[in-house]
Amino acid sequence: MTGTTVFHHARLVGYPDDKLYTVKVVGGIVSSIDEEKDGQYVNGYDGTEANVIDLRGQEWLSPSLIDWHVHTKLAALHSNRLNLQDCTSAAQVIDEVKKALKDPKYDASLERNLVGINMRNSSWPDEKILNLKVLDELSSNRPMLLLYNGYHSMWCNSAALSAAGYDPAQHTGYLEEQEAFDMFPRLTTADDDVVDHWILQQAKKAASMGVTEIVDLEMEHNIVQWQRRYAAGNNYLRIHVGMYTEHIQDAIDLGLTSGDDVPNTDGLIKVGPYKIVTDGSLGSQTAFCHDAYPGTKDNFGVYYYQPSTLAQMLEKGLEHNFRFAIHAIGDHANHLTLKTISQASSKLRQGSTIEHAQMLNLEEDLELFRDLGLIASIQPAHLVDDRDLCHKFWPGREHKAYAFKSIVGAGIPIKLGSDAPIAPMNPWEALAVSITRAGENDESNPFIKDEILDLETAWKASTSNEKSKLEAGDRADLCILPADPLKQNAAGLRGMRVKGTMLGGRWTHKAF
Repeated sequence: MTGTTVFHHARLVGYPDDKLYTVKVVGGIVSSIDEEKDGQYVNGYDGTEANVIDLRGQEWLSPSLIDWHVHTKLAALHSNRLNLQDCTSAAQVIDEVKKALKDPKYDASLERNLVGINMRNSSWPDEKILNLKVLDELSSNRPMLLLYNGYHSMWCNSAALSAAGYDPAQHTGYLEEQEAFDMFPRLTTADDDVVDHWILQQAKKAASMGVTEIVDLEMEHNIVQWQRRYAAGNNYLRIHVGMYTEHIQDAIDLGLTSGDDVPNTDGLIKVGPYKIVTDGSLGSQTAFCHDAYPGTKDNFGVYYYQPSTLAQMLEKGLEHNFRFAIHAIGDHANHLTLKTISQASSKLRQGSTIEHAQMLNLEEDLELFRDLGLIASIQPAHLVDDRDLCHKFWPGREHKAYAFKSIVGAGIPIKLGSDAPIAPMNPWEALAVSITRAGENDESNPFIKDEILDLETAWKASTSNEKSKLEAGDRADLCILPADPLKQNAAGLRGMRVKGTMLGGRWTHKAF
């Protein structure tokens, strides 16, 4: 049970600039917000009956933040992987792997597999030199897996293929889509207690950025995993545990559906949405599109399900009252997915999302998207990471990619996230990209300027209460900020340093 906390001389995000307020938090709820008169805080609270915090008129109270798309375990492992993001050629990748094999940080005694991440091949002049033979020459006995950004494709050496049950003599070493996904459980050889510790550190880092809540779409059956983590003291975030097709029956057998409390977690961990992946990714040229990828005649990407199969999956989720989180990136994948949803026996449960929605037929599909009552769960940082890939693989169609303003203008609600570790979990970066459509120090070069979002819309899509400001009766998930985020440019947002984060009236981060 949380006690009483009173903030006085507080500025409030979304309230008049020239006013100060007293905010009282009782039992995890914002119980009152009172305007102060003549510099005096109201109701005479003192340290004998409450924890009184004087913000001196210099700091802002704000709703906390939420990340709507995270792969928690992958994100935690990210810091222990060989990051190949800055490599501009396959030759450089090979050189970095050679160095890593000799680097104590990646010693096999810490983790048997050597895993490289975030390869970005849009401008590589020599991609074909990366192959199974070269990787085997680098290491013949240590499993090695090199992942492209997006985690939809990877290169493996023979040792990694053999460990996964493949015959290296019958395989190219290149895995994409389902083959790549099937390899995920084999990526790490670290024990659960080690991984759980890494995840705890990630949760603390999220709290330090003002985050109190995430939707965890990890590709594992995470109910049991989160029960274990919570019991060990990981209580820094509210977690919505996503469920994939192979997991939902377990939830059903437990009598659980989206929004229900996971047993033995005191309401902090809840069953999240039913996640369905319908197509691939842009980087691996497997996002399902109406137009073939340049240089090919028949590569339109991959769409995983016949409409009848997807319809059956939808009906299974509807029967058991699950919300949905449906991955669709290419314009054809979004079109087919929306059409199939429109033919379901009922509307999907409120709060269901299309994840990514990276390329849409703006004239044809936005109206249907809106009428279905779906949310677009978008990841602004992907725009920065993928803009070169858009020009390379979606030429002439860039205006349909990451069409944030068009989506909002059509009346479709949006939610912001990171897809961590595909992009780092950083809600301030997501906000900065939303209002500039550019990376840091590149704001004068926006990607499709007409699709820039206004800051208040992006802010509401990021807050845990889905509003621009705190109001009496809200859950006390809040943060203390040194400046008003609604008055910032991109540099101000990126430079925001959270002074404190409170989850249900309990501090999860305190830097004062």
